[in-house]
Amino acid sequence: MMKSRGNRRWVCIWLAAFLVAGWSSALYAGPLFEEGKTLYGKEHFKDASKVLKQSLEVEKESDESATLLLSDCYLQLRKHWRAVGVLKKGATRHPESWEIHYRLGNLQEESGDYFGALSAFYQASLLKPDDLPTTFRLGMAYDETAQIEKALEIYRKLHRAGSPLAPRLLRTIQGMD
Repeated sequence: MMKSRGNRRWVCIWLAAFLVAGWSSALYAGPLFEEGKTLYGKEHFKDASKVLKQSLEVEKESDESATLLLSDCYLQLRKHWRAVGVLKKGATRHPESWEIHYRLGNLQEESGDYFGALSAFYQASLLKPDDLPTTFRLGMAYDETAQIEKALEIYRKLHRAGSPLAPRLLRTIQGMD
């Protein structure tokens, strides 16, 4: 009987320690994000990036805002490769975030990583299938990776939707843009 009470007591102590550790992470993540956001607003991008990075490490279940803002800091600091890395981690952490996938696609396309851009735009298009700019960017990525039939399929989809982006995509596919 005595042994089982002792075991329960240790279980309660471990459970309490676990809960306190979880609560302490949640308590400090919000203020860190807010501090990073304030520093970003004051254009202190280097300091903001440090605080936002810490915020992402402390709060394992953060929303996508910290990821997006940290990537913006790195872009302001002209650290494109770091912005891409942050968005890649963010895409893994928040697979439901259209904006993370879309921004990742933009940055990968800018750097010439067309297959990476294709993957990111494809994920973004699954999340927002009726978003015409996303559909257009997916078509452009198919064209850049020499998947002309898929690019033409996207062109047809844009054309059926009456998108003004359809002619531009067609000119690009035909090599006229």
